[in-house]
Amino acid sequence: MFMFKKSSIKKICLAAFCLLILLILYLFPKNLNKSATITPKTSYSVSNVKDTVYILDKNDYVSRVNIALKGEDALELAKDSLSYLIVDSDNASLIPNGFKPIIPSGTKVLGAVFEDGNIKVDFSKNFLTVSIEDEVKMIEAIVYSLTSIESIKNVTILVEGEILTRLPNSKEFLPNPIDRSYGINKSYDFEKIKGTSQTTMYYLSKYDGYYYYVPVTRVSNDSKEKIEVIIKELSSSPVYETSLMSYLSSEAALQNYQVLDDAISLDFNSAILFDVTSDNILEEVTYAINLSIKDNYDVETVSYNVGDKKIATFDLKS
Repeated sequence: MFMFKKSSIKKICLAAFCLLILLILYLFPKNLNKSATITPKTSYSVSNVKDTVYILDKNDYVSRVNIALKGEDALELAKDSLSYLIVDSDNASLIPNGFKPIIPSGTKVLGAVFEDGNIKVDFSKNFLTVSIEDEVKMIEAIVYSLTSIESIKNVTILVEGEILTRLPNSKEFLPNPIDRSYGINKSYDFEKIKGTSQTTMYYLSKYDGYYYYVPVTRVSNDSKEKIEVIIKELSSSPVYETSLMSYLSSEAALQNYQVLDDAISLDFNSAILFDVTSDNILEEVTYAINLSIKDNYDVETVSYNVGDKKIATFDLKS
């Protein structure tokens, strides 16, 4: 009897051990000796179509700020975006500290129509009470905020049903429709009006630990390709304001580039790398360059190369 029990216990233990082995093989991968392959992240979106508005920072720059917009389509998103731009509106209280709206208090959006990439926005007459110091910035903020929304390409501004053709105070002519070629935070550096060109660069700024981007449109007689101007400006100290920063090293050199129909390929020296041993470029560097390219070129991707090695490719449209 004792021997029978002892034999049974051995059989039970053996069966349990076999089940344990089978369970381990089932739960864990078969190729345990192989290392996991990690694909580096080489695609980064800069469109942020549902969460970007342009409002004034503490230095009165029209600045790019991330805001969670509400809406299912371009028209709904546009209306919500505009509500952040109006002083004393319901959404104005949701703006981060250090920033402020610019459209005069009491202004109402009387109507909006979106068709074929153009959005027409009709404001109430309070819109015209903007100060002479803020009227250009107000237009810039509206145009850049609305064209940050996917599928909106340009803006037509109306007041009480009439197209606004001139600024309220200076009477400066306004194009119709208005797109990003209008510029933003313009800086003028030219000797003659004839032959001027403009290029928009994005700089980094900071308020109370919050980092954000400030676009600056440089108007000059520079005839170089825009990508050359972008890299030159971002790799040098900004002359516009000490609050604007760029993480692109002054040693970084654009050695070659290709501008294609839907892509730009950039070849740099190794100084663009944060760490030459790991082939990494700072996100702050690529983000500033990508935003700048997006404003100046109608392309879908940007590739960064050092020597014969592709470091990263970024998607500007997704």
